[in-house]
Amino acid sequence: MELKKALTYEEQVDRLEKVHNLTIDSKEDAISILSRINYYRLSAYGIGLKKKDDPEKYADGISLKTLYRLYVFDSRFRNILFHTVEHIEIQFRTQMANYLALKYGPECYTDHQFFCCVHNQHGDDVFQVLLDEFLMERKRQKNLPFVIHHNQKYEGHFPIWAAVELFTFGRLTSLYSILKKDDTKAIAEIYNTRYHHLKSWLLSLVEIRNLCAHYGRIYNMPLKQKPYLFKEYSQYQTSRIQKVFPVMIVMKLMLEKCKSPQWKSTYHELCALFEAYSNVINLSFIGFPDNWKSVLKPNDIDMYPGDTVKKASDEKVLNASKHLMERNLDVYSELSK
Repeated sequence: MELKKALTYEEQVDRLEKVHNLTIDSKEDAISILSRINYYRLSAYGIGLKKKDDPEKYADGISLKTLYRLYVFDSRFRNILFHTVEHIEIQFRTQMANYLALKYGPECYTDHQFFCCVHNQHGDDVFQVLLDEFLMERKRQKNLPFVIHHNQKYEGHFPIWAAVELFTFGRLTSLYSILKKDDTKAIAEIYNTRYHHLKSWLLSLVEIRNLCAHYGRIYNMPLKQKPYLFKEYSQYQTSRIQKVFPVMIVMKLMLEKCKSPQWKSTYHELCALFEAYSNVINLSFIGFPDNWKSVLKPNDIDMYPGDTVKKASDEKVLNASKHLMERNLDVYSELSK
């Protein structure tokens, strides 16, 4: 099949309006949008917004502004998720490094006896693959201050609490998965869960983290990983198509179990974001139920000592989040009204 020919921005606008039934409120604004975000990326936000009897055409009333606002929503949602996963990743690195160092010593990650003998689909020893990847990353990051320090002062020996800084979240998850049963169980208990649950949580978080890091779409995106949820949350995982809401539950559980204040911040940011875009988003497209606020509502947790947020009421924090959202509206804010 022959590829479609390239079109100018003006030609794209005409085609979207005349052929695909996409409402164009302002050609000038439309050209501005398409010159910054190519339509191929924007078109993904039109999934579910086409006519059932003519999938080449958008439903009446759907405009380029609609797609653009969904894109902006997704971008901000992605930023919130990425920042939240960052806290969980660093938290997990800390918990795993501390546990293994205390039990087996600073360089335990280099000793196969502390890990199960597991082979990947190519027949390679997973432990050896992870160790080789660590050594390559150490070489690649040779100019980092802490790498220089350990190379010079300790002849290239890295304690696990330093080594984990060179492990990606995915590799750290793989390292956890090949620990011996007693160790996977002990680390899972830190999060008040079992090994198979925690492993599925980590894999789901790695997928979200990688989507966010590469500017992938979260809105209406089917996910590959399915986190195991506790019985009280099983009703939120009934769909055959995995969406992001179950992963939000995982984030809440992992952060609050370790008494991190981050979930409260994430929750208020979500409330402000969803309110700002309530007239354009479809909650079912991201797997959110109507009662999502009550499901994700933070428990009362202690903040860090001296944290000013500790003294603020939930209402004040929410208002601050709304104010921040308003201040950070896109430069094309008139399109988001």
